[in-house]
Amino acid sequence: MKKVLFFNIFFALILNIFSQEKTYKFPPVKYISLIDDLSQYYFYANGGFNADWYIGYNNAWIVNLGSITTSGYEKAFIGVKIGRAKNKTYPTSADPSPIEGRIVVSISQKPEFPAQAYFLVDSSDIPMEPLQKDNIKNVDGAKWFWTEIPINKISSETDNYVAVWSQSKSFTDSSNSPIIAAGFLSDDKENVWLNHSISGALPPHQSALETPIHGIKPAIVIKLIAQNDYKVIIKNFSYELKKERFIFNWNTIGTDVYKNWFEISYDKLEWQKYTPNIYNPPYFYSFKKEELPKDIFYLRVCAADIFENKGCSNPVNINLLKKE
Repeated sequence: MKKVLFFNIFFALILNIFSQEKTYKFPPVKYISLIDDLSQYYFYANGGFNADWYIGYNNAWIVNLGSITTSGYEKAFIGVKIGRAKNKTYPTSADPSPIEGRIVVSISQKPEFPAQAYFLVDSSDIPMEPLQKDNIKNVDGAKWFWTEIPINKISSETDNYVAVWSQSKSFTDSSNSPIIAAGFLSDDKENVWLNHSISGALPPHQSALETPIHGIKPAIVIKLIAQNDYKVIIKNFSYELKKERFIFNWNTIGTDVYKNWFEISYDKLEWQKYTPNIYNPPYFYSFKKEELPKDIFYLRVCAADIFENKGCSNPVNINLLKKE
């Protein structure tokens, strides 16, 4: 009798759990790409032969993603998979800090781009190019970077052209610029172009399409986000001070979390991003004392999932004016 009662209660609990699962009318996230399988974008940006596929002040990549239905979705993002940022003295490590530069994107229903450019990523967040004869920080495989655009900029009636380039004069060839990832697809369609004639901006009132590229597709994607109830939670955020170095550690809980980063504030009201992205668990990050403000301030760590939900830890107060 007790066994029967136990199993009845057990199955009732299981049914209750499943009945509470959220059923979405639309998939919470939808990707629009020239290659349906995003894992196939592994050419060039992870290492090896780069085919001169750099994102530059003089080098814009343009794709036509066709018409896109946005019904049921609330937010839209342009994403680009990028890697191999160069350090300032590449290919040596005399100065391992990245060459400064910004990458931007734009979207238009014509191959003309008079509309504003949207900031995508700073070079400090892009994984670094490895060096054959030395070790430097932040070397990793290519990553996806996302920037939100107004969803009404996407047309369901006509073509959507997306362009990626740099407004930074420091990016002029593959020896000083990040590399865009690519994948192979033989679709016999003319939907990829390279414009090698720009100078930090695409032509606003004439076609930006210059050199068609066949077979190889750059990793340029639109992501649509529907309303969802996913959460990102930071737990166990703490630090130790060892030999003039603050060593932080934390746990991130969520579905498909893809990046973490630190933010700084002096009043716990206004927060600014303070570190490059941190991608891989276990999550550790450290600061030397001289890398921190000589003041009283607050630090917190934040994270985001693929649905672009953000979660942050409780802040910690650090007072470097206080005598140890």
